[in-house]
Amino acid sequence: MIENPENNFNVLEFLSHVDVSDEEIDNFRKDRVLSERIDLFNVIKKEKQMIMIAIDQLPIGQLNRLIELAKTKDKERMFVIHDIKSALLDLNNCTEDEKMTIKEIFRYTKTILKKQISILWIFSVALGFALIVFADKNKLPLGTGDFVFFAILALFVALYRPRWIFFLFVSFVPLENIILVGGFLPLQLRPYQFLGGILIVAVAILYIFKKLKFELLKPNWIDWLIFSLFSLSLLAVFNAPNKSATLKQNLVLISFVALYYLVRNFIRTKDDLIKTTFFFVGSFLVVVIYGFYQVFADKFGWQSFEIMFGRPNSTFAEPDWLGIFLCFALAVLLSAFHYCHPERSRGIFVNNTMTSHNLSIKISPLLQLKPKSVEMTRIVTLFLIFFNLTLLILTLSRSAWIGTAVIIVFYLILNLYKKTEGGIKLTIQNFTNKLAVVALIILFSLAAIRVGGLSKFDIFDRARSTTTSEQKITIACKSNINVPASIRDVGELSKYNCRHINLEEINYYKSQGKIVTEIYRKDPNVLTRGQIYQKSWQIIKRHPVLGVGFGTITQKLGIDARGAGLNESNIFLQIWVGSGILGLIAFLVAIGYLFMHSFRKLSPVCPLEKWFSCPAVKNEFERSLAIFTVLGILALIIPNLFNAGLFMGIFWLGLTTIVSSKEIR
Repeated sequence: MIENPENNFNVLEFLSHVDVSDEEIDNFRKDRVLSERIDLFNVIKKEKQMIMIAIDQLPIGQLNRLIELAKTKDKERMFVIHDIKSALLDLNNCTEDEKMTIKEIFRYTKTILKKQISILWIFSVALGFALIVFADKNKLPLGTGDFVFFAILALFVALYRPRWIFFLFVSFVPLENIILVGGFLPLQLRPYQFLGGILIVAVAILYIFKKLKFELLKPNWIDWLIFSLFSLSLLAVFNAPNKSATLKQNLVLISFVALYYLVRNFIRTKDDLIKTTFFFVGSFLVVVIYGFYQVFADKFGWQSFEIMFGRPNSTFAEPDWLGIFLCFALAVLLSAFHYCHPERSRGIFVNNTMTSHNLSIKISPLLQLKPKSVEMTRIVTLFLIFFNLTLLILTLSRSAWIGTAVIIVFYLILNLYKKTEGGIKLTIQNFTNKLAVVALIILFSLAAIRVGGLSKFDIFDRARSTTTSEQKITIACKSNINVPASIRDVGELSKYNCRHINLEEINYYKSQGKIVTEIYRKDPNVLTRGQIYQKSWQIIKRHPVLGVGFGTITQKLGIDARGAGLNESNIFLQIWVGSGILGLIAFLVAIGYLFMHSFRKLSPVCPLEKWFSCPAVKNEFERSLAIFTVLGILALIIPNLFNAGLFMGIFWLGLTTIVSSKEIR
């Protein structure tokens, strides 16, 4: 494999585009028995499901032949693969025509590579919107016949192109409030669960018949810690008051654990990660566009399909869940923005040099990537961050606001210093630039909300309530005599001939001659969470080791005003209750290790240096991955200090991507 000096990019990754079948591999082995050539193809087959066009002992003057071979399905194309060193050894002595030929190879293969992915990406976005429309029009869930038809169709596609189904799976993870299948099955299936199940079956079939084009991943110790959440939850069933309900929750948990392992197998290289991110951004666009539809529908009196008045929830069951998704999306976007530096080469050529093992080859300036595409990516990323923060503010999710604030603070701190193997460098200008960019985006978001009248609530009062635990409410009274400025509960209003009203009722009560005003009350969400924590702790104290199983707290706490079941409102409590103290320890060790490992790579201060060596990033890609890991963990954990999001698809997709990114170079 050809890699740059920092060993973070595979040239084969850049020259890939043509599918290779097992039959072609077998024929190649029959015709070419040289062990080193077989080893080469084993490496290619293992790392990629696409054949990597390399240049094999081909004189520079015959590169036109390679272009023609690349455009066909001719098996002969494999016989030109031999040794890229020989082909590129004397590139500086090439004629201009030969240089242009190489450039044509680069351009053509890159175009072909992107074509299939781009079409699939457009399809995934369009299908995402279609599913939303079908759900809003009550055309879902599917009936038995439709389910069987689409299941068979999806299985055939998964057997033919497993990665296509995987990318669709990633695209549909945010569609949490869309039930694709229900009624005739014991569990409701969301689109991503449906595709994930189909993909698991397809991978199993391909593996049994030895047609799987990659080796299944051997779990590492972090994976086993994650897997233990399910096995330990089975022990907790013995303490569950309603064992059947708890076992049903365990089935949901094992499905997420299976999806975790599935994603781990499909995100194993830099190329896998980039493509997965590409489809995640597509799902992000679907979520954000539908979220803004709800905002404007509410503003203009259209049907908004909101769960809570004036608070967009997009494709999630409630605004807080949308806030968690947007927090994680912000972590992804900030990491991408950091990586897309205009002065940083993102191609296979670094500082005009291509390095393979101990061989360095000077590359003509003709072959370097222009910075325009990088700069355009940065601009697009900034716009996505703007829409992300604007919608996140409109959710009025204070847990997500806190998570966002922590993410931004850590992002800025990590840009204050640059730590490499050569030492630590203070980067004040970089920090100042990032601070200015983030501050301007937040200001533009707030200005857009204020000028556009996008929220019916007082955003700043909502932010204030985060620290005061008081909430401004609107009341209608016969008179304003003796009405206090603050109350504990709306039940006290009757003493003052007042009642709590919704914003859309203001004009009606004014027309009735009522005095409409605003006062403060103790935030009922804060009070409810306090009661939940107390009851959860009482349950945990009775069974601290094994727990009582997932779903038990809901049975004990009941439902809220909307009829939704109450949960632990804290992911650590949720895991402790469901998998016991050992499950909580396993989760803390896994998350803590991933966070500290990446943070120590970036931080000028190296915690635990006395016991462990202090790592440093080797290149900007590795640095961007470390930033993503730190921000991604914060995005998943901080909002979930006030929510119990263990059974959300985005939590498991985010966790799996973070674990996988540790092994990508």
